[in-house]
Amino acid sequence: MSRQPLWLLLALLLFSSVFPAFDLPFASSVAKSDLVQQDDARVRNLSTGKSYATIQEAIDASETLSGHQILVSPGIYYESVTLNKSVSLVGEAKDTTIIDGKGASRIIYVTANNVEVRSFIIQNGTFGLWLHNSDNSKIIDNTLQDGSYGIRLLNSRNTLVVGNTVRRYSFFGVELDSSGNSTLRNNIIQDNRYNLGVDGKSLFDFTNDIDTSNTINGKPVRYLKNENDLTIDTGFPEIGYLGVVNSANIIVEDLDFQDNVQGVLFAFVKDSTVRNVNAKGNWNGIYVTHSTNISVTENNANQNFDYGIKFFNSSKSLAIGNNVDNNGWGGIGIFGSPYSTITGNKVSYNSYNLHVVFTNNSVITENTSMKKAGGYSVAMYYSHNNYIYHNTLENTLLYTETRNGTRFTPANNWDNGLEGNHWTTYGGADANFDGLGDAPRVAGENNVDNHPLMGKFTAGTLSVEDKICSISIISNSTISELQYNSEDNSISLLALGENGTQGFLRVAVPNSFLQDLQEESVGFLVNGELPLVKNHWTDETQIYFYLVYMNVAPEQTVSPWLIPAMLVLILLLVLVLVYLLLKKKR
Repeated sequence: MSRQPLWLLLALLLFSSVFPAFDLPFASSVAKSDLVQQDDARVRNLSTGKSYATIQEAIDASETLSGHQILVSPGIYYESVTLNKSVSLVGEAKDTTIIDGKGASRIIYVTANNVEVRSFIIQNGTFGLWLHNSDNSKIIDNTLQDGSYGIRLLNSRNTLVVGNTVRRYSFFGVELDSSGNSTLRNNIIQDNRYNLGVDGKSLFDFTNDIDTSNTINGKPVRYLKNENDLTIDTGFPEIGYLGVVNSANIIVEDLDFQDNVQGVLFAFVKDSTVRNVNAKGNWNGIYVTHSTNISVTENNANQNFDYGIKFFNSSKSLAIGNNVDNNGWGGIGIFGSPYSTITGNKVSYNSYNLHVVFTNNSVITENTSMKKAGGYSVAMYYSHNNYIYHNTLENTLLYTETRNGTRFTPANNWDNGLEGNHWTTYGGADANFDGLGDAPRVAGENNVDNHPLMGKFTAGTLSVEDKICSISIISNSTISELQYNSEDNSISLLALGENGTQGFLRVAVPNSFLQDLQEESVGFLVNGELPLVKNHWTDETQIYFYLVYMNVAPEQTVSPWLIPAMLVLILLLVLVLVYLLLKKKR
């Protein structure tokens, strides 16, 4: 061997001793292979001692068995992982061990029982962490972010969800569906479109342990179970999410709820009330499920994704005087909820304003239901023997059923035997001036409104000698300021419409009203003037008047800032004119 190769060998040995990370060209094949494996195999099964290049490879390995623990070294793992074995998957450093789905439909999909997922950042996928038929599992100390759904539990009971941060999901942050006896502690849920929701089919599905250590956008979750005789209002501590389960005689009032799967959740609740609540920007504004005798009154449930107000399997439900507009799918939905009453609501510009499904023997009356393009005032599926009258409607959707090979449309009553609904598309006449159309209005096959109204129905009251008298009005005007004047025995009211157009109203006054006054008749003032009485008749209980008059337009109010602004403008104009005159004289 020449001196030059020997010198070169000594130099290389010296260099490698100073810089051991550099591999020598003649290092043994075994040593080099071990180094490559150490660099790439960042996932270790601590129970077997074996290492793997990917998380899924470690799970799928035949030697990986139930009860094993898989430790994942810090770094970014671009994977979509399916956990179909009862293992513990643990990130070595929760702030730097990242599973990035790169847009995958499911980043971590758990289908086995007794799984643990701990200490990861999970990001960039449709579903961050989905447990499906996975009981007795643990989701601990993870950060989930950026996708459509954060943590979803579906048919996954006895799950422990602790210390997670779930943020920036375009749909649900945390959802528990049919996943009873689960525990949520110290989870931070924030900046998701719909942060938290619970749903299910049985009481067990809703019997979860969710306390105030969990927060929605910094506010504590209130998940109340087995409560009685409780009022939740402005005096109650702040609320990030409200769920009430297996309770009775609960009142929720005067609060705002937004950005959750349910604005207000009542599940297995009875004899309770939600009133004067603003439920906006939720998946469902007010959601009542498996409950009975729940009154939902005078709420605003607008701009929710699914329904403004939804009753599901909740008999004797009441929705009265609510404003339910511009929700993504339905206004008021009544699903499997017989013997319910839906009255006096403004339900417009939803795809299905009044959506009635598998619901019988209910009353829908005095609602205003104006459809949006392609939508329906009333949509009925598999629902029979309901009474629908005194509403203002445009159209209907009546689903045709098939039973034993025979097709038929559900049969419902579109009038109360005397009066029906005001159909804005009705083109019939009223030759006898009784406020009712002369021809029936066909709502659908085997569904006929026999007494369509020529105008909107309005129920009103009069105060007469310390008594309250109920009257009803059918009119093509907007009626307000209804009152009785004892001095001249007259009823006065304001009738608003297009200025200068002819209006009509048919007034029905109880016979007892005049009997109490010991009078034979009563006068009327409409817009401060005497109307023309076109018809006048009585029956066993009512006295009727058909009046004609001229509509007046609503008063145009002036904004309070406009008057001083106009004065300033006038002053400026005067100053300009004075300046021009002086300049001209010069």
